Amino acid sequence: MSAGPGHSGTAPQSGRPPAESRTGPDAIDAASRRAFDSMARYLQAELGATASDLGLLEALNDASIEKYEGLSRQAQDMLAHAYKIKQTHIEMKAQIAEVDGLVKSIDSLEQVAQELDRYSLLLEAKFQQLLRRP
Repeated sequence: MSAGPGHSGTAPQSGRPPAESRTGPDAIDAASRRAFDSMARYLQAELGATASDLGLLEALNDASIEKYEGLSRQAQDMLAHAYKIKQTHIEMKAQIAEVDGLVKSIDSLEQVAQELDRYSLLLEAKFQQLLRRP
């Protein structure tokens, strides 16, 4: 192997020892450790990101639960108010029907009073005629 331009032929520019000293069980052991360390850091970062995502999902879930509990309370309150309004409407329906009946009775009484008034005027006129007769 010939060294390319800019290479001295001793140690490469990367700061690693020459290829001859990187062989053997120690080199494999060191490379394995570096690979496992890199994999461990990668997995820890992935687990950290996953834990962060799960924390965010938990916070969103808690916020959703709180929101839906509030909506549920509002719906229950609205149902209770709707029931009260329905009961009031039912009670008022009976009272309105009673008032309508009273109005009809008053109308009838007014008609009777008008008829009695006309009849009394007619009787008065006849009485006046009887008084004028000799």
